[in-house]
Formats: sequence, structure tokens, C-alpha cells
Amino acid sequence: MENNNLFSHHIFLFPFQWEFVGKMMKNNNMEERTNLKEFVGLFDKDKWKRKEYKIDTVLNYNEYNYFYSMVRDVLFDAGTDPDKSIIANLFYNIEPDQHFYEFKVFIDAGKSEFKTYKLHIESIILHLYSTGVGVLSFHLNNRFENQKEPDDILRINQAGRRIYPPFFAMDFDLIGTQSQYEYNNFEKGLNIVKTKELAAEFSVINELDVEDFSKYHESGNFANNPFQLPGFFSFLFKGIPLTVERTDFKSDAKKVFINPLLDDRMYVISWYGNDKLSMKISELVKDRKNLPSDFYDEDFDWWYKYIFNDQKDKTCQDDYMKGELIQKHTYWRWSGYSTFYGINRYSFVCITSSLENLKRNNAAFLVNHMQTIYYKMAELCLVQRACILRFSEEVARISAMNENKKNSLTARVSNLYKQYIRFVNRVYFREITAQEQGIELYSMLQEHMKIEQNVKDLDNEISELHQYAILREDQERNKNLTLLSILGAVFIIPTFISGFYGMNLFPAEDIKEYKILIWVMFGIGIVCTPASFIWFLSTFRKKPNYLILLLSLLILFTTLISPIILKL
Repeated sequence: MENNNLFSHHIFLFPFQWEFVGKMMKNNNMEERTNLKEFVGLFDKDKWKRKEYKIDTVLNYNEYNYFYSMVRDVLFDAGTDPDKSIIANLFYNIEPDQHFYEFKVFIDAGKSEFKTYKLHIESIILHLYSTGVGVLSFHLNNRFENQKEPDDILRINQAGRRIYPPFFAMDFDLIGTQSQYEYNNFEKGLNIVKTKELAAEFSVINELDVEDFSKYHESGNFANNPFQLPGFFSFLFKGIPLTVERTDFKSDAKKVFINPLLDDRMYVISWYGNDKLSMKISELVKDRKNLPSDFYDEDFDWWYKYIFNDQKDKTCQDDYMKGELIQKHTYWRWSGYSTFYGINRYSFVCITSSLENLKRNNAAFLVNHMQTIYYKMAELCLVQRACILRFSEEVARISAMNENKKNSLTARVSNLYKQYIRFVNRVYFREITAQEQGIELYSMLQEHMKIEQNVKDLDNEISELHQYAILREDQERNKNLTLLSILGAVFIIPTFISGFYGMNLFPAEDIKEYKILIWVMFGIGIVCTPASFIWFLSTFRKKPNYLILLLSLLILFTTLISPIILKL
């Protein structure tokens, strides 16, 4: 029998940067290294289906119509050729709610007590962008009674989003001693982390591809990059030459290098329906007198942990600061309806009444909004943030180019500037909808991810790089003009000689007699004088060779007096 219960809905988003790497890509510009059509062509068409967005359902219509027309191009795949599109929308080919996103979490570290969480996989979606950014998202339904309590939701959001160890635990007995600098028991440190923040093991779809993070037992496995592809990622992208090793930038093989945006964590979008807890928070909010000093209740502790993805202890132990953070990161518009939204740079969460109560009160659309509209809104901000970091990295890469490659600087900067202009016009928006609540929520996302400030900083970085490229180009142009001026000045010498003595310098009757001598003397003067002057000028800045200058003057003198000698 189909399980129609829905206690919470979770979306884990893995935003990342991607580019083609290898020896053959070393000197390619950003646009060439992020060829969307080529990347899409690598996917197994039986496992991953590219889907054109169609307004053929009520949810699709509502989602599409919510956003301004200019925003839709970056949110919805129109099915056009990837060379002309900014987004490619790929779905993993599975039936909804037929497979599980499963992981084990420590409940009591002292007793080594685990709890296994199983979330029905609604869909797995991959959005790839022509700016060299991608977002892999897991859309999950929590339908089991034994994992619907508030603490269960915290564990799901905390452990379910971790994809590699955030740190390794230290042996406390060694702290303060010199031995702490040599401690390298990664396996023991990892096992302690598993009792605190990291899931004990993961499996997605295929239970045979279990990720237990055992590759982190030896430092040699992650010496080049702390981020290693989890087993379930490798399973999903089987057959695609992905790499996380920067050593592959110099390899003969052409691979796709990916780099996570949010370190060891995925971004969390979560809706939770709980009548008792949402009502309690609503009552506490009504009783507030002074903000934010009144956020002392334990239920506010849970709300804080829900916003900031804490599992056991809240990461702020000062009540006043906790209140300030709750006030700043909570959207209060619908508190009278026991509906609260929390937003920070790592999560977008919502608590309401249970789904059954929402249905009775004609408010069940709130769940749909989190699943569609607000998911798209949060992903757009993640893409903007990823693009900003992508461009900043490219600025640093171009700035570090070797001097002998400066001739390609202008072309690289021009291409980067073109990509940046495309980003500003097609991906970065100050407003994305006419809906008042959408404007407010989007503003909160922008503020907490610091998108606007980062765009301004990026604009300054690219402008400075562009000015530097222009300066280098002007220097090269001036250098060439200087060389031409020197050549012109040097060749004035034979012109002056010819003009000084005239074209009829030698008597016509004697021209044959002196023909050989004339050619020798003038040949030496006209050819050797400019050459010797150029040679001297080319060595002047390094180490002037005055012998060459003396020789040049001697040749010039010989050229000038040769006609006089011939007349004697």
C-alpha cells in the first residue's frame, strides 16, 4: 500500500564549480573550459534524461508564472541547444518514492546507539550552467512515523547534508604537548566525528554502494584535496570522467574537474509540519516584549538549531546573541498562522502545522511552495554565489599567468569580461518576482549570502584586471611604436646622405670607373649604419656596448666622406 504520510520534506543541494582540465586545456579560456554542450554529452542517456520544462501541470504553471520573464531563462530549461542555452536540466531516471536516501546517525555516542533514517527519493536533479556551475539536488520525502519528531528533523538536516568529514577529532590527552603536532590517527578521529556531526554511513538508491568514509582513514587518499567523491556520487556519475584532483590539470587525459561550493556540507531546504511545536513557537512570539532578549525558551533553542542545521547542542551559547540571530534570520510575516521561515547561507527552512491541518485550513500550498518556488529561489542564489566565486578564481588564475604568456592576457580578460557581462544580465537579478513575500524572502537570501556585496567586489576585481590588461596592451603598442620610431630615425641617415650630395653626385663620364667603389662604400654605409645603431639600442638597457656605437659612428663617417674621397 502506498504511504501517503508526509511529515517533512527535505532538499539537499550540492552546488559546485566544474571545468574541463588536462594538458590540452591549459591555455584555453574560461568559455572553452566550460563547454556546456560537451559536458551534457558525457551523460548516459539511459540514466540521465534532459527534460524540457513544460507548463503541463498546475505546479509547473504556478512555479513558472511566479517569476519575471527574464528570470525564467536561468531557472527553466527550454530544451534549446546547449550551445545557446544557459541551463541544462537533467533528471536521474528513477521512479518517485521507490528508492531511499538512507543513512545511520549516532543517537547516543556512549552506548554506540544508531538510528537509521530512510527518506523516500522523490527525484534527483542536476542543473548545469554555461558559467561552469552545477547544482545536484536530492528531493526527499519523510514518510515514516518513527522519524517525525523534532530531534529527528534536526538529525536528518545535519547528518544528511554532510558529504565528507568537516574535521578530524584530536586526542585530548595530547593537546598542549609537542606530540599533538605529530598525531595522525585519522581513523580514530573520523570515528569520533561520526558520533557528532557525520553520518556513520550513506547509501543512495543502490544499497551496495555504501559510503562509510573509510577512504579518510589514510591521509594519502586525500592529500591533494580534502574533498573526495562520496560513493553514492560516484554511483550516480558512473562513466563520466570526473576528478577532484588538481594534479589532473597536468594529465594527458581530458577530465571534468569539480569543486564544491559549501565545503563538506550541502545546502538544506526543509519543510516540517508539527502542530504542537509550531503553535508553541507562535505563542512565544506573541509574548515577546523586548527583541531579541526574550528568545530564551527551549523551543526557541530548537528553532535556532533548525535554522542553523545544528543537531545536538546549539552553536550559540549566549542567549542574547541567539536572540539576535533568530530575529535576523527569521521571516515573521505569517507568525499569527504558526508559520515561520528561517534563512541563512546554508539553509532555507519552514515550520508549519501538520500537512493534515494545512489541508483543512486551505494552506497546503505552503508545502508546494517549499518544494518548487522557494527551492528555485534558493538555488538561483546558490548559482549566483557559485558564479561569483568562479569568476574570482578566474581573475586570480589570469593574474598569475607567466610573463611569457602575457601576449594572451588581453584575449583571456576579454573572454572573462564577456562571461561576466552575461552573468550580470542573465543570472544576477536584484528582484525576481512581483509577489511581495517573494521579494522579501529573496532579499533575505541575498543579504545572508552577501550576493550584492560580492558582486560589487567582483566588479572591482574584473575592472582592475581589465585596466591592467589595457595597460599591458598600451605598453606593447608603445614598445612597437618606439621601435618603428627608431627605425625611422636610423634610416634618416642614408636619406640625409643622398639629399646632401644630390642624385648627380658623380660625373656621368666617371660613373663606370667608380661603379664598384660606389656600391661598396654606400652599401656599407646604408646597410651597416642602421643595423649597428639598432644593435646598440637593443643592448642599451641591459649592458650598453659602446664599441658597437663607435663602430656605427665610424661607418657613418666613412659613408659621409666616401663621395668626397671619390672626387679627389
